[in-house]
Amino acid sequence: MSLFSSLQQWLIALIIVVLVFSLGALLVDQVVMPYYTRNGEELEVPDIVELKVEQADSVLRRHGFELVEEREQYDWTYPEGTVIAQNPEPFSITKRGRRIYVTVSIGEKLSVMPNLVGKSARDAMFTTQKEGLNLTEEDFGYEYSNYYPATVVMAQSIPPGTKLRRDTPLHMTVSLGTLPNEFKVPDVVGQTLERAKKQILMAGLEIGEVIFEYHPDLLPNTVMSQSPKPNEKSEQGAFIDLKISTLDEKGIEDDEVETSEDLKYEPEDAD
Repeated sequence: MSLFSSLQQWLIALIIVVLVFSLGALLVDQVVMPYYTRNGEELEVPDIVELKVEQADSVLRRHGFELVEEREQYDWTYPEGTVIAQNPEPFSITKRGRRIYVTVSIGEKLSVMPNLVGKSARDAMFTTQKEGLNLTEEDFGYEYSNYYPATVVMAQSIPPGTKLRRDTPLHMTVSLGTLPNEFKVPDVVGQTLERAKKQILMAGLEIGEVIFEYHPDLLPNTVMSQSPKPNEKSEQGAFIDLKISTLDEKGIEDDEVETSEDLKYEPEDAD
C-alpha cells in the first residue's frame, strides 16, 4: 500500500471521528441537557381543591405535574368526585413532573333513620344526634294517647331504616298521656314566647291572639301577661291570648299581629 493511500485512509477516519464527536456534542446540547434542565426546574403547584378530578388532572398536566388519587373519603360539604385535599399544598414550590396526591370526596355518608317510637322525647333527640341527624323540640307535635305514656314518642315522620341526608326535616308526635277530665291554663308569664307556646300546646290548649308591646326593661319576646289567667279551668283547645314584650317603640301594627292560626303548631302526618 502506498503512503498516499495510507494518509487518505487516516484523513477519512479523522473526519468521521470529528463528525461523530460533533453530532454527539450537538445531541447533548439540544436534547440531553434541556431534558435534565427541565426536570430540575421548580414550579408553583396550582390549587386544585374543589375541582372535579378530571379538571384537576387537566390543570396539573398543563403545569407539568401528575395527579395521583391517594384516597377517597365521605364529605357532606363537597360533591362526589371533587378534590378536597392535595399534597403538596397549593402554591408550594416543587420540581416539574412531581406527583400530586389528592383526596377525593365520595359525597355525603347517608344516615339511617332510627326507630324512635317508644322512646322519650329527650332520648329521641340524643339518638338522632348520634346518627348525625338534626331533631329539636320545634320538631315535636303533641297528641293525647291512651296507649303511650306522656313524653313518649308515638309516631315519626320517616320510617326506621330509611337512608337520608343529615339535613332532612324530621317530625315526631309525642304523647301527652291520657285525655284529662279537665284542662288547666298553664302559667307562662315571664317565659319566652317559644317556651310559652310549647307549654300551652302540651296543656291541650291553643295559641290565641298575640300582641306585642314596647317594654325596654324586658328581654324581647317575653310573655308579659296572658288571658285566661294561670290555673283557671278550661276546655280542650281553648285559646290563650298573650301580650309579648318588644324593643320596637312602634310595637306591631294591627295587621302584623300574629293570630292563633299564625302561631298554631300543626303536626304533620307520620308516614
